[in-house]
Amino acid sequence: MNKITKIKPMLATLANAPFDSEDYIYEIKLDGYRALAEVNERKVDLYSRNLKSFTEKYPDIVNLLKKVKENVLFDGEIVAYDKSGNASFQSLQNMESNKDIKIEYVIFDLLYFEGKNIMYKPLLERKDILENILKKYPKLTYSSHVKGKGKELFKQAVSKNLEGIMAKEINSKYTPNKRSESWLKIKHHQGDEAIIAGFTEPKGSRSYFGSLVLGQYKDNGEFTFVGHTGTGFNQTILKDLYSQMKTLKVSNSPFKSKVPLNSPITWIKPSLIAQIKFAEWTGGGIMRQPVYLGLREDKKIREVKKEKVKIMKTKTIKSNNIKQKAELTHLDKVYFPKGNVTKGDVINYYEKISPIILKYLKDRPESLNRHPNGVGKPNFFQKNVTGELPPFVSTYKRTADSTKEDVNYIVCQNKETLLYMANLGCIEINPWNSRIAKPDYPDWMVIDLDPGENTLDELIKVAQEVKKVLDMSCEKSYVKTSGKTGIHIFVPLGAKYPFEQVKNFSELLVKIVNKKLPEITSLERSPAKRKKKIYLDYLQNNIGQTIAAPYSLRPTEDATVSTPLKWAEVKKGLNPKKFTIKTIFKRIHKYGDVWEGILKDKVDLKKAITCLEKSKELI
Repeated sequence: MNKITKIKPMLATLANAPFDSEDYIYEIKLDGYRALAEVNERKVDLYSRNLKSFTEKYPDIVNLLKKVKENVLFDGEIVAYDKSGNASFQSLQNMESNKDIKIEYVIFDLLYFEGKNIMYKPLLERKDILENILKKYPKLTYSSHVKGKGKELFKQAVSKNLEGIMAKEINSKYTPNKRSESWLKIKHHQGDEAIIAGFTEPKGSRSYFGSLVLGQYKDNGEFTFVGHTGTGFNQTILKDLYSQMKTLKVSNSPFKSKVPLNSPITWIKPSLIAQIKFAEWTGGGIMRQPVYLGLREDKKIREVKKEKVKIMKTKTIKSNNIKQKAELTHLDKVYFPKGNVTKGDVINYYEKISPIILKYLKDRPESLNRHPNGVGKPNFFQKNVTGELPPFVSTYKRTADSTKEDVNYIVCQNKETLLYMANLGCIEINPWNSRIAKPDYPDWMVIDLDPGENTLDELIKVAQEVKKVLDMSCEKSYVKTSGKTGIHIFVPLGAKYPFEQVKNFSELLVKIVNKKLPEITSLERSPAKRKKKIYLDYLQNNIGQTIAAPYSLRPTEDATVSTPLKWAEVKKGLNPKKFTIKTIFKRIHKYGDVWEGILKDKVDLKKAITCLEKSKELI
């Protein structure tokens, strides 16, 4: 693997309170030195967040990393543990004088794997790869996490007197050298870095110095006084720190304003960064009851600013007769930038459309396509749901044919579950074609027309041809926009026939259409091989396959809706993009639900096949 250019790590934003969200995983916040480790052909480069080498300082960690056979770039924290077994920054400071202190490299992210940059992959995917690697090297510590339950983990952190927790969006990509709101830190103890600007004379039995004078930079570059501390020192720390400070003495104060201390102050060049624990910030911007924990070697002077806090919000969704309380921390997040449509707008849409869409969702397992950060951002698919679910959410367990493992699907039985799914980032809703009572017998057959690079007029021509062939088979059919570029055609079956028989019928159907329109249609799945021809996709007719539900939103820039149509509308001039989150209710008010009959109609498939075979002979 080629040497990786050193990178500065992704940084977290300080949040004011713990919260629960299925969009996040939660980790214990570690109290140590942030460190990246590149392992390349068993050679190790361990360095700080500001690219300072840690390789010689932590030889035991480096030796453990040398055993890693994979070529990787890890992100983690070097921590030391106190007598109670908790990670402690003070213990890390004392490791040179106390050889019994245990240190570890706790790894929470993987940025490169076997020469490939994987920072663009969703966080959970990166962590899965990381965990599988670290299982081989038990002396390297994997940073475990819990999903969705931030408040519970924070309570555990408080009970053990730990620093706090981290909250990370499960689909977040890794953005080097940026402070992101996709990663949040929630602290139990108030703590921050401060620059040592000077020290006071010792009093009583104290030797070397009395207290440290502390400062931070404002955003405008002004260096300001933030307090002073005389606690957190033993004799060894006093001596070592004084030996560093006395070489940095200067004659003038680095502050513009006078520092409100009565004791004489010896000023020093602002170059030493202290980690400080304190009770709270006063209204005047001063640390109350600050305690010195140690010096930081991994940060730069100009980085030492008071952290800005993200205020976490709790909001409530109201349904007609049920009040569902949820920690909806991102209702203002923009999901569709083009129209400034937010996550809250999406949830409100599904609240309003629920009386209609639920008919097409009830008793059907769901495959979740989650877009927690909206369109244009990474999404991920989830079938198996684990952990505690709200009491109104039903599930259906089935053994997957491919893996032979049980999969626990959400089944959308009510409005509350629909809103719960929307809150998880499910912009679109993707139910099975069959229901849990008869999972091997679909309620309808589906033909998905995928235009690829073909024109809308060509797509309409193919849809009309499918309708003609279906009319020849003596059967009723329904049509809707896909909500993207395609058209979906459904034939109601009433769960009377197994998937295999339905798929055979659909294959026969599309072969006839392809024979009629060979110049613009294809049965070839690969876009490269079918070369500007409309794909006649009949392979949706298998158990577990899903397709966007009628009235489902789709993750397009225009916030389009997969909209049921009258067949008379499928003609030149049809514009699927006009059916959006902002226009669909006007259409429903005018026409009602034009698909209302699909769950009542039941075609005779044997009769339809006979009709098609006769028609095929005439072609």
